[in-house]
Amino acid sequence: MTRASWLAVGAGIVLGLIFLAAGLGKTLSQTDSFVIFVFPEFLPTALDKLIFRWLPGVEILIGVLLITGVIARLVASFALALTVGLIANNTILLIQGFGDKPCNCFGAAERWVQLRLSIAGALYIDIVMLILGIMVLFYYRGKFISINPWFLRRG
Repeated sequence: MTRASWLAVGAGIVLGLIFLAAGLGKTLSQTDSFVIFVFPEFLPTALDKLIFRWLPGVEILIGVLLITGVIARLVASFALALTVGLIANNTILLIQGFGDKPCNCFGAAERWVQLRLSIAGALYIDIVMLILGIMVLFYYRGKFISINPWFLRRG
């Protein structure tokens, strides 16, 4: 594997760990405070509850698939779409003056490491996630839909 391929594998693992930590943290602390929407009045209550219920599971699934490298480029494209949504949401909240408010993006994981992540801090993490996702999408070795994990591929 080339150096760029190894960097893409590393980017996938790091991005997967971020999604896995966020999903597990939210799952273990099922509070209503982890999702902050910019325009809650435009979201139907059913959609709000659907996002609240399914987002942690989706993050865990994305994390596991990126860490193992199974369909990594396809999963990275979904991760990028989710990350762009998070960036847009956090940017608008930052513009509205909520930059110092806690985002609770990692749920219980924030309490375990005694971290208070603000919306501004979450935006920085989102930008890093965007860069990592782009690295996986463009530099990951193999086909777009490859079910072989990175550790079982031949040199």
